[in-house]
Amino acid sequence: MRLFLLLLTLLTAYRALAQTEREVTIVQHNGEEVNGYIKIRGEVKNTYSNALASVRIEIEYLDKNGKPLGVERFTAKDAGVMAKDEVMASRDVIPPGEISPFERTRDIGKLKGQFGSYKIKASGLLLKENLTSATISDVKTTPDGKGFRVTGTYQATGKEPCKNPTVIVAGYDASGNLQELQTLSLTDDGTYKGKPLNEVAPGKSQPFSLLLPNVSGKVTSVKVFASHSWY
Repeated sequence: MRLFLLLLTLLTAYRALAQTEREVTIVQHNGEEVNGYIKIRGEVKNTYSNALASVRIEIEYLDKNGKPLGVERFTAKDAGVMAKDEVMASRDVIPPGEISPFERTRDIGKLKGQFGSYKIKASGLLLKENLTSATISDVKTTPDGKGFRVTGTYQATGKEPCKNPTVIVAGYDASGNLQELQTLSLTDDGTYKGKPLNEVAPGKSQPFSLLLPNVSGKVTSVKVFASHSWY
């Protein structure tokens, strides 16, 4: 048992060291102030021939004159100040040619000055090998109250199980800008009420159903993405 755990640890470490960090293309982003918060949303795209993982979006807040603003760490004022903010892309792994949405919500009171604008860039790990992959099929979107009920099927299509399988639903306005984002860690009944699934085996599938709120009232179209851990 100890030998197995040691080998597993070494394999995980090897996979982490075998990756290279690369700049990632941001294909769209938008920011707005809503009820005392700054919401920055957008999409990144994998323009490489191999899969990307752990894509990080770095955000620098600026004042009206373009001067950088610091951001208070966590919630305590004495916990220090960060020069920049960051958020991870919603998909842990982004296959070649595909996109991932992202969203960062920041309490405007945590900025060290008056917010005026922001700068943004992204980077991630380019995987030399990726034996896991997943697809979404049979997607249906129907109005449900003020939001949309989204159903479909998650299928593991790679050579290894998809660990921590997740469904990501993104809502877009008429101009194609990201407005809403919702995630569901897959369960045995495909809803938030079910028992969490640690993995989906190769060739296996799992139906899902979740509600995408339309708080902004601007959502006119929906995209659904499959996600899973890369290690």
